[in-house]
Amino acid sequence: IKAWPEKPNAEVLVPSDNAPSVSLPVTDDLAAPVVGGSITDGETDASSDGSANVPGEDDGPQDDAPQEDVSMIVPVSGSLGTGFSLTVPVFSETMNDWRVHQGIDYKTEGEVQVVAAADGIVENVYTCELMGLTVEIRHADETLSNNQSLGGELQVIEGQEVRQGDLIGMTGTSADSECLEGNHLHFALIRGGVYLDPNDRFAS
Repeated sequence: IKAWPEKPNAEVLVPSDNAPSVSLPVTDDLAAPVVGGSITDGETDASSDGSANVPGEDDGPQDDAPQEDVSMIVPVSGSLGTGFSLTVPVFSETMNDWRVHQGIDYKTEGEVQVVAAADGIVENVYTCELMGLTVEIRHADETLSNNQSLGGELQVIEGQEVRQGDLIGMTGTSADSECLEGNHLHFALIRGGVYLDPNDRFAS
């Protein structure tokens, strides 16, 4: 099994015995965008001749038409665990605290196959300190799907093109912050630095 590089955790802690209604930012990279905001890495793009592309300069005609949302499938067969909740913290049995939940957890009996929710390119494969073995897939509408708490041997590598339904890996218990849930998939969607409710993207 390949040992994937670690990235910072993407969970948000709300140290309270109650459950206040809040929307909290996170401070990671693509694994944890700012809720309701955007992320910039401070880098300047360079053109093919090595010159910098300064924001605001004329880059030629651009298509500003909104990209149609990609329709997705539920990436695993399992029972619903913790649901998506950005505004109302939910109680975490593992961490024994209240926190927002940026994705959906699907519990499974043992290890179960996890597939690509839609066509795309595998952008990152890494181990998150709290969320475990992670596969990020970028889709045609610039949405990132985060498949976390994976276990076993992955079936994809960075840069690989995948089709909807292609096998990614298996559910697991690699997410230390959700280990009491047992084998499961933590599935999250991010676009433009904002976490999205996956339920809004699943085909009916």
